[in-house]
Amino acid sequence: MQNTIEICGTKMYFNTALSGLGQLTNNQNKQISKKEYELFCKEFLFQRIKGVSFGKSFCKKFKFNDTFLKNLSDETAKYHIEMLGYIK
Repeated sequence: MQNTIEICGTKMYFNTALSGLGQLTNNQNKQISKKEYELFCKEFLFQRIKGVSFGKSFCKKFKFNDTFLKNLSDETAKYHIEMLGYIK
């Protein structure tokens, strides 16, 4: 069973909503390697100490334009990055 969410009174599957948001970000053709992502995750600790969110730090480091991602919690941002295929 997939999780559903309600957006503007319309129920939809979470993955469908996440995919739709990905189309709004203008990042469809951008991808980073798994190695780059793993290194970023290790380095993120220093950004976290400064109070920078995972999504905001990710967007800045890899030059992604994703206002939605910048405002997510750290765990949700990680899930969003992995689900939208930003990692090859």
